[in-house]
Amino acid sequence: PLRPNMSDSPRRSSGDFAKKVQRQLSRGKEKVLQKLGKTVETRDSQFDHCLQQFLDQQTDGNRLYKDMRNYISAVRDMREASRRLLQSLFDAYDPGWVGEEDLGAIVEGEDLLWNDYEVKLLDQAVRTMESYVSQFPDVREKISKRGRKLVDYDSSRHHLEALQTAKKRDDVKIRKAEEEMNAAKCVYENINSELKEELPIFYDDRVGCYSSVFSSMSNLQNIFFKEMHTFTQDFQNVMKELQLQHPEKVFSVKGPHRYGSLKRRTLTSPRAWKTSFSEFHWSYNPRSSQRSSFRSPEKPGHST
Repeated sequence: PLRPNMSDSPRRSSGDFAKKVQRQLSRGKEKVLQKLGKTVETRDSQFDHCLQQFLDQQTDGNRLYKDMRNYISAVRDMREASRRLLQSLFDAYDPGWVGEEDLGAIVEGEDLLWNDYEVKLLDQAVRTMESYVSQFPDVREKISKRGRKLVDYDSSRHHLEALQTAKKRDDVKIRKAEEEMNAAKCVYENINSELKEELPIFYDDRVGCYSSVFSSMSNLQNIFFKEMHTFTQDFQNVMKELQLQHPEKVFSVKGPHRYGSLKRRTLTSPRAWKTSFSEFHWSYNPRSSQRSSFRSPEKPGHST
């Protein structure tokens, strides 16, 4: 059998490297000429519109993902704060006080509920959002590739125009330049057409992503708050039973008077709190026209 010519590989590598360097030089020259106004860049208004939609989509998606991660972090912090607070109360609870076992069950139950809420948020909301935003880098890379192929096409087109308008015409060079221009045009138009088809589809994907993510979040929140309400009711019952067990032991909150004497502070009663929350609940309308005021001032709404 014939042995492969080992000298072919270095020669081929050297040739590929030279072509790559020449292509980069041609791209750099074309960009400089375009900036100086010496040549005109090929424009596609449909692609430009798709590109702007993608850039807005990417900004929104990354922002939502970042805020969702912050929300999960806050849930984790709230779980830890709640656990530590109730654990401290349980540790301070005297063995003779009524409801000690019930309080222990509440401490354990609330911690499990917070943990379940966090885990399901990660699984049903954050993972979906992660999958969505993870597609942005690949799309950006394809857009960048399209930009490079556009520069190659413009460069070959302007090179051909220069040969065709030269004082001394060289038909051999012109034919070669035409072949190179047609090849570059074909590559550019293929990737340009693909992106004009793919970008609008990906842009519409945000609707399904957002509806899925926030539908899951709202369902999980609804379940969480319903179950937390049960623990809160049990906790209130334990505290009421403790008050009934020791009706004579009343603590009065006092604060220093500005002249140095002690004076009882006036505190809003729980009944007043309940009334104020009820007034807010009845006055709040999520479909009110004022809801648009919550939109970030620096960013108008997108048109679909």
